[in-house]
Amino acid sequence: MQREVLTLENVHKIIAGREIIKGISFSIKEGEVLGFLGPNGAGKSTTLRMIVGLSKPTSGKIEVCGYSIVKDYVKAMSSVGCIIEGPDLYGYMSGMDNLEMLAAMEKNITREDIMDAVRLVEMEKHIHDKVSTYSLGMKQRMGLAQALMNHPKLLILDEPTNGLDPAGINELRNLIRKLSKEEKISVLISSHLIAEIELICDKVSIIKDGAVLRNASVQELLRTKETFFELDDNKKGIEILEKNWGIKGKIRGSKIEAVVDEDKVSEINASFIKEGLKLKFVDNKHKNLEDLFLSITGEN
Repeated sequence: MQREVLTLENVHKIIAGREIIKGISFSIKEGEVLGFLGPNGAGKSTTLRMIVGLSKPTSGKIEVCGYSIVKDYVKAMSSVGCIIEGPDLYGYMSGMDNLEMLAAMEKNITREDIMDAVRLVEMEKHIHDKVSTYSLGMKQRMGLAQALMNHPKLLILDEPTNGLDPAGINELRNLIRKLSKEEKISVLISSHLIAEIELICDKVSIIKDGAVLRNASVQELLRTKETFFELDDNKKGIEILEKNWGIKGKIRGSKIEAVVDEDKVSEINASFIKEGLKLKFVDNKHKNLEDLFLSITGEN
């Protein structure tokens, strides 16, 4: 059974008398990747700041591995690695020097921990090169290495693909999937690149105006019952759907569109053929996360 690594329950945040965060709740289990989506000003950054202890919730509960971020901050944060505003690196130093300098500020990070992080982000070949020679993608990997040195259970990434080219985005996506599935690290990603979230995340939490509108798995959100049939006689097909199945369909162009349970589709196909119709085409309507996000948030 997967344990919950991050839990937010009914979290509120009031700033200058104005309620910014309005009772949001979501959770991430071990090895899951959750996409935190919302339009600008929705409350994503405020929420991330509360999770990492930079801002205190007005009410509600935030726990990391069972420890309250308010009451047991040190224990909670010992399980967290994060890149909130991009990796902070010194260009005139090597990648290794940057990591060693950061590790020196922590009591428990060893040379072995540093090398483990370097291996995880696949930077062994370039770790002794100056950071000024790194591509943006390599700098992003170094930021991940910084966040991974303390062997976190939870990795928090704020807009991790900003500025990356398609190849860099693909590399980062594969790396995050590897960290979650092989290393069992839970990942919270805040991003505006919805197509990327669809490819990388197991779950999404959609926020607008400080309130969570939807928590669900990506698979669940994209599942649809809208089905298209193309027959040699669509009018007769409409009649069969209503008479035999109690389903109202409508003709759109050359196809019938109807809302059908997935497990009924093969039986309906068989009934069309039994009634002497020729079945030319059948498929589900495919949704993508971006369309769904826009419909849920009402954004144009």
